Amino acid sequence: MNSNSKVHQITRMAILVAIIFLLAFTPLGYLTIGPIAATTIQMPVIVGAVMMGPAAGAVLGFFFGLSAVIKVLTMPGADPFATLALAHAPLAYLTVCMGARILMGWLSGLLAAGLKRVPVLDGGRSVIRCGAAGFVGSALNTVLYLGLLWALCAEVISSYYGVDLSGVGSLVMGTAWAAGVPEAVVSCVVVAAVCKALEKAPSLIRRMPA
Repeated sequence: MNSNSKVHQITRMAILVAIIFLLAFTPLGYLTIGPIAATTIQMPVIVGAVMMGPAAGAVLGFFFGLSAVIKVLTMPGADPFATLALAHAPLAYLTVCMGARILMGWLSGLLAAGLKRVPVLDGGRSVIRCGAAGFVGSALNTVLYLGLLWALCAEVISSYYGVDLSGVGSLVMGTAWAAGVPEAVVSCVVVAAVCKALEKAPSLIRRMPA
């Protein structure tokens, strides 16, 4: 990759990172549904992963997680549960926040790369490939985040919401269904539309080396 391409690549990544932080610190980024905030911030991560590959997805996922941590530290009242989790189990919550989002971005990129090898999804049908990546990527975000939260912060959830430890699973799974399905559907539509538009201007987005 020559120096000009590197500058363009950094610029494209910077734009997507800026969108992530814009969503993180505005009401559009987090929609509170039940005990855990639903999010739209996975969408620019998935777009980057689809258009630029797994490495870009992982980097954008890192900034997604970082934005969540910064928001908890600077705006503790915005998500009282996250504030409590970070205070009582900081290492576990950081693992949830960062690990789930990095893995989601990376896996979304791998999925998109795999689907790109399916001949039937080439050409005009590429919108289906992008939409599928948007749906599955968003579902991965929900499953990874809530799954890790359940595994590592179950006691914090139990204490905060006043449920028995045995009932935490039902609470988390109910939230995953209520928030995750609408998120995935919206992400499917948005990611497909954005990626299709970007495909018409390939110079705007190029793949990062894996």
